[in-house]
Amino acid sequence: MTAAPTVTSEYSTLTPLQIRLATHRDHSLYPDNPVATVLGALALTGAEDIADIGCGDGRFLAHLATSGHAGRIVGADNSPTMVAAAAAITGVDAYRCDAAALPFLADTFDIVTARHMLYHLPDPHAALTEFARITRPGGRVAVTVNHPGTAAHIREIIEHRAREHGIEPAPELVNTVNSTTLPDIMTRVFGAVDIARFDNALVFTEPTPLIRFATSLFAFCGITEDHPARDEIAAAVAADITDWFATRPGQQFRDPKGYILATATI
Repeated sequence: MTAAPTVTSEYSTLTPLQIRLATHRDHSLYPDNPVATVLGALALTGAEDIADIGCGDGRFLAHLATSGHAGRIVGADNSPTMVAAAAAITGVDAYRCDAAALPFLADTFDIVTARHMLYHLPDPHAALTEFARITRPGGRVAVTVNHPGTAAHIREIIEHRAREHGIEPAPELVNTVNSTTLPDIMTRVFGAVDIARFDNALVFTEPTPLIRFATSLFAFCGITEDHPARDEIAAAVAADITDWFATRPGQQFRDPKGYILATATI
């Protein structure tokens, strides 16, 4: 039996993440730029020491580094691939570590960000406690997480085809942290928390980019890269998407999505 996908396997390469990010950039109903949203909320002076936990491919860090941010810029992730990508950015210090056991002294950073990563962790409360520990008094922690049911329509198509082969969504990849549950979790750690909500939708006018996006979600639906039925599932999903457009000429495929930005001051 093929093992279910894990956070480690999903982020062992950059490609699926980068496809998802490009899809949200290019196929959102309203402009979708979470990097700009976080930076706008933080209103940085340029002197802050910043740690981005779960830094992914480092694009947030790259924006800081290329915009002339003078404070220390740190990226942390548990994926060697993502850490290597962050380390390749001039001016960025990158660390491979567990978000619930960060290798930094208390009161090290003015700003700690955790963007669209908390729902991957086995103990999100422990990670938030670590974020509070490493942030200086008066500093801020900023966390983004998706709405529940984000991209539910396309995932339903994928999961239907996966279940034909006895495959169920991978439980390790996503926990119960989302825009509904995060405020209470953060309040228990930080006290007062400010919430900004962003509602949006993915919109596709033809099948090719939707098929590409669907393939990037396979791991979340339990389909590993080496599963013997992967190619068959991919072909069936592509056919379903193509048929959807063929039977609805002129219609757009829309999938609701969104996220919240939660910020707290230490």
